[in-house]
Amino acid sequence: MRVLLVDDNPNDRELIKRQLRKAIEGVEITEVARRDEFKAALQRGDFDIVLTDYLLHWSDGLAVLQAVKLQYPHTPVIMVTDSGSEEIAARGMREGLSDYILKGHMARLPEAMKEAIERERLNREYTRAVDELRQSHEALQEAMKQLQETQQQVIQQQRLRALGEMASGIAHDFNNALTPILGLTELLLDNPEVTADPQVKRYLEMIHTAAQDAAQTVSRLREFYRSRGRTELRQPLDVNTIVEEAVQLTALRWREQAEAKGIFIQVHTELQPVPLVSANGSELREVLQNLIFNAVDALPRGGDITLRTFTVDEPSPGWVVIEVQDNGVGMDEETRIRCFEPFFSTKGDHGSGLGLAVVYGIVQRHEGKIEVDSKIGKGTSFRIFLPAAAAEPRVLAEKESPVPLRCLRILLVEDKPLVREVLREHLLRQGHTVDTASDGQQGLEKFLASRYDLVITDLAMPVMSGEQLAMEIKKIAPNKPIILLTGFGDPRLAQNAYSELVDHVLIKPVTLFALRQAIAKVTAE
Repeated sequence: MRVLLVDDNPNDRELIKRQLRKAIEGVEITEVARRDEFKAALQRGDFDIVLTDYLLHWSDGLAVLQAVKLQYPHTPVIMVTDSGSEEIAARGMREGLSDYILKGHMARLPEAMKEAIERERLNREYTRAVDELRQSHEALQEAMKQLQETQQQVIQQQRLRALGEMASGIAHDFNNALTPILGLTELLLDNPEVTADPQVKRYLEMIHTAAQDAAQTVSRLREFYRSRGRTELRQPLDVNTIVEEAVQLTALRWREQAEAKGIFIQVHTELQPVPLVSANGSELREVLQNLIFNAVDALPRGGDITLRTFTVDEPSPGWVVIEVQDNGVGMDEETRIRCFEPFFSTKGDHGSGLGLAVVYGIVQRHEGKIEVDSKIGKGTSFRIFLPAAAAEPRVLAEKESPVPLRCLRILLVEDKPLVREVLREHLLRQGHTVDTASDGQQGLEKFLASRYDLVITDLAMPVMSGEQLAMEIKKIAPNKPIILLTGFGDPRLAQNAYSELVDHVLIKPVTLFALRQAIAKVTAE
């Protein structure tokens, strides 16, 4: 045991040393009689316990206690004195004194010292245990928070996947239903006798517009449920350029339209140099436009929207981050958690609930992640994390669609009677000769029995699918142009997926213009 003995009376020091050496084997005692000696001892800190008199010619025991506890809060201090009082003892105990012993009762000192050191040891262990428990509790809370966030992400992905499977079938059936609506209204609008009545023409145009809007809704449904196709092509892009383009494209909404309502919104950009990302530029622009529109809606009295780009280095090669922040009305916690759910909206009749679901789906397909922070009355911040690109750009050149030079003999294969009849009528109006079949097997039999310049076939059909029919026809006539119709999927992905099997893919609902363009493209000489 190492003892620091603070007493300016040499006789008292000697008495205390004799008592300690008799009772404690191997005790080491450092004597301090002056202020400079005390300061030097405090600097060294080579003691386990401090014994101090109360009355010192250069200080007092309470000041010694305070100086020791300031530097060594866990070192016990015992006051050994004959000049104190109960009041001094009580004050000392309040300030951390371990014990108070009168010099006339010196026999109790060795045992009091051992007890004080043991109490401090137990206190240190208790404090350490409490700290470790608190740290463990904080770590557990953080782990629980991360687990809840991970579970929420998994639930979100499972919900989107389930909705996607459902929406895929709905989209197919919905597009088949929209095809005759669009087709028949186009046929009627193309008939001068029908459109001679202005009111009839107006009603037809309204029906046609409503059908087109419905087709766009289905198209947006595809965006949040489809996964990335193997043949989906991307390019390394500069996100700073994408951000600037998105700001310009949305200016009509956040500047002109807002100012016309007396709302003033400022859009700021804080763009740092960042690596390229492998992405679809059109989809990234759609993501940013949706987030900017959301920010505008969150600023009914005006405010600021800030777009930032920066990098996060871990994990290698790191993330490129795009942040869209507003100081608008903000979201409560329930809304923040549910904001990416399809069809969830707080805008009533003014919102479809698809915007952020589309954003989520696009970010997921880019192997990225999206975070959102929001507080009521403080605003919202969306952060998109995209992996830095490693590949070189792949630029695809598209052929221009030439104008068809002649009328064609066409085989139309479609299992839905109403869709088949509308498409047949379109083709006849264009001057083509048309034979029809209701499934792939019937279509193949007609193809073998006659000669056709072009085959137009639906994809999903009973007996034999359009894909199987195309394979059989290409075996017989490899150069025969084939147009594939489908109510499933995205036009770009469908074209890539079937590019080696057919010459062109048309996504339902098929319009007269799209059909003309497709025929012109595949039959160009």
